[in-house]
Amino acid sequence: MPSGGAHLAAAIDVGSNSVLLLTIAVSAGGRASAIDEAVATTRLGAGLLAGGPLDPAAVRRTRDAVVAFTARARALGATNVWAFATGAARRAADGAAFAAETAAAAGVPVEILSGAREAALAHAAIVHGLGLDTAPVLAIDTGGATTELTLARGATVEAAVSLPLGALALTETRGGDLAGMRADVAAVLATTDVPARARAAGATAIASGGTVTALVALALGLRRYEPRHVHGTWLAVERLGALAAAGAGADPGVLDPDRAVLLPAGACIVEGVSAAAGARELRVSDHGVRHAYLRERLAAVGVPSSMEALWD
Repeated sequence: MPSGGAHLAAAIDVGSNSVLLLTIAVSAGGRASAIDEAVATTRLGAGLLAGGPLDPAAVRRTRDAVVAFTARARALGATNVWAFATGAARRAADGAAFAAETAAAAGVPVEILSGAREAALAHAAIVHGLGLDTAPVLAIDTGGATTELTLARGATVEAAVSLPLGALALTETRGGDLAGMRADVAAVLATTDVPARARAAGATAIASGGTVTALVALALGLRRYEPRHVHGTWLAVERLGALAAAGAGADPGVLDPDRAVLLPAGACIVEGVSAAAGARELRVSDHGVRHAYLRERLAAVGVPSSMEALWD
């Protein structure tokens, strides 16, 4: 438990498939420790067409999760709680209304991130969380509705793109048709040169998001999901498909059955990006957009934080 002098704060990531909570305690010296993490699968992006409305039932599930997570963080003593929404809210005609209504219900601000901002935050989380230097990195962040790619050297971003490729959306479109999934992934990747630029730069591929962290947990044979073991692990790209297929029989303590259904689509996306970037293995980051967002917001209120030793 944090000492009396620690500053407690939380970030809530309202994604297209799930809602994620991260609550940390920041010591007087700026070191952050995770004191609570949680996930709720609400599928805000279920059935969503770009420019169409959000599903009312998904909106209710998601709003309720944000309200519950806000209360949970405040019960632990969090002074600041911030929330942000990504692909589904960004793409929906009523995304802004959803964010405003959720903010009012939970009593927290809810920012809708642009694709560029989401990509930048995903990269920042990876660089900070893994203590990377100036070597070229391709950050791959796969969500339910979109995938963000960022090519950078240290803190300097050279190229970034948000692609309409998400594990939930692809699963809804293609079901279990892996060939169709791969064709869709290839078609979208043909619209960007970021993977090719990463290949030319010899960039290391580093992935974040629920797909890859779940696959690493399966690869490690964990009995329950443990961020400290997943974070920083290397994973061969050629193993992704087999691990995704094995997810259907995984222990719920390691992998939520709702996540297992999406793993084949998520694996197809990561495989496609990796192939285009010439990567045979990936390093996996448990740190995602919520980590960088929380650091950014804390800095804005005068509380600098380091998350490199989050679980020590």
